Amino acid sequence: MNLTLSDLLVQLRSATSSTTIFGPLTVAGNGILKRRYRELAAIVHPDHNPTQRAAADEAFQLLQQWYAVAQRQCDPNRAPATPAIDITTKLHHYTGHATPLAGDLCDLFAAQADGNQVLLKIVRDARNNDLLQTEAKTLRRISRATDGQPVRAHFPTLIEHCSLCDAVGSQRQVNVLQAETAYVSLAAVLRAYPNGLDVADAAWMFNRMLAALGVIHSLGLVHGALTLDHVLIRPADHNGMLIDWCYSVPAGEPLKAISPPYAADYPPEVQARQPATPATDLYMAARCMTRLLGGHPATLELPKSVPRPIRALLSACLLPSAQRRIDDAWHVFDDFHEILGRLYGPPQFRPFAMPREYVTR
Repeated sequence: MNLTLSDLLVQLRSATSSTTIFGPLTVAGNGILKRRYRELAAIVHPDHNPTQRAAADEAFQLLQQWYAVAQRQCDPNRAPATPAIDITTKLHHYTGHATPLAGDLCDLFAAQADGNQVLLKIVRDARNNDLLQTEAKTLRRISRATDGQPVRAHFPTLIEHCSLCDAVGSQRQVNVLQAETAYVSLAAVLRAYPNGLDVADAAWMFNRMLAALGVIHSLGLVHGALTLDHVLIRPADHNGMLIDWCYSVPAGEPLKAISPPYAADYPPEVQARQPATPATDLYMAARCMTRLLGGHPATLELPKSVPRPIRALLSACLLPSAQRRIDDAWHVFDDFHEILGRLYGPPQFRPFAMPREYVTR
């Protein structure tokens, strides 16, 4: 068996059913299940991984949880495990057993429908239903505008929008999104590389942000929450995706809400409850890029290794005054491309590696 602790931790974190870990289960398959569990436990047990104690503890705990679920599925005398989420709409029946992830305003449930993996995004407080409705409306508009174009890959896919009646009778909005695999957030990139990235690695990530912003700004929209957690990248093919469109607004309108963990990353006009514009998104994109390059979290001071032309471009996006700040994403994209050409020559695909334990999406 060639699986490593890192391999299994990735599988265990992203699993949506016990069969993902143990393979097909049958009522008569307890012996097979037990043997498979012992094989996996030998790989992840903390005693066998003294130099990776934290990862081993997490993996072993997840393995035990999924083993308990699998045992119930193999025992004809026990009732089936209660799903963590179970929703039936006019289009599909969604069910999932994994513990939900907590987002800013929503709980995220990994689920299945007709054998396909999906993500159920359920607003945590019914008072924020309008924000999930905003996301659904925005994603539909983006999908229509980008259909058949390569830039479509920079945006999530909305399968449907529905509502759920919770235990106290409140209607909570639900967005069903296509599950994406092998992505990591920029926040995870920064955790994996706390001292920052080489400019050549961060460059394509910034380019993906700018391309996505160019598209939505041409539609008269502002993302409104371009933070490290809301930008995903896929190292294998260098795709980038902007997620969490709950905060989006038409350009020229104030934001209805901000992402609480990143309140300090918003530009002055948002703090002053003034209208959001494309310059608002570019400010936040430049903050993300600055952090990726090893910039100080508070002062945004960049390492001396960052070339002067890149410093100047980012500074133009970070001006406190929205009226003086650059507000054209395609202009920034072109300028950045020209700077990279002068500094590094023609574009080349540069492999980017993330530690396996971070690739959980």
